Amino acid sequence: MTTEMISARQGASSRGWGLTLRIAAVLTLASIALFASSGVSEESVRAWVRATARASIALFLMAFVASALHQLWRGRVSRWLVANRRYLGVSAAYAQLLHGISLVLLFTRFVKYEPDLTGLVGGGLGFALYFAMALSSSDAAQSALGQRAWKALHTVGAYWVWFIFALTNWGNVPFAFEKLGPGHQVLYVGIQAALFGALALRIAAWSRARRPA
Repeated sequence: MTTEMISARQGASSRGWGLTLRIAAVLTLASIALFASSGVSEESVRAWVRATARASIALFLMAFVASALHQLWRGRVSRWLVANRRYLGVSAAYAQLLHGISLVLLFTRFVKYEPDLTGLVGGGLGFALYFAMALSSSDAAQSALGQRAWKALHTVGAYWVWFIFALTNWGNVPFAFEKLGPGHQVLYVGIQAALFGALALRIAAWSRARRPA
């Protein structure tokens, strides 16, 4: 195989649907490795819950800030994010699917689940919007929905998912300080800062777009 062919193959796996498949493969193999090394216990399932949540948030934020970042500071990174935000968004939905499975496993095998109407409605709507956006992330779906409906779905969905992530992570910060070590504490605070930083980027880009030329 020539150097040019290897480079082309590596490039294809770092963009487009190849990127999505690569991320999904990494997430799947990491999940299998976790249980292969630790077994299926409450501790390992909780670790899976945290890992998939963080992966979902990280991938979501890359798609969430892509346009705003490109508008404010155009460069190689922002161009790559804009070109691949669809595929990052679908990858985030896959991570969220694994997160949902991890929660079902936790609450059916290790922890008694106490129904919370607010959490069920808010979180359930977040999952529904997440996967609606992922399923409509194709040119064919966009054409079938129409530009206005498609944009409304992805705008409302993105902000609602952001809200659920911010609310859930904020609720986990006290738990991290009470039950988890310093590393987790710093991470939860960092995630919250990243979420609000991403929102600030979107607001800044919106504000710039509204300024008179």
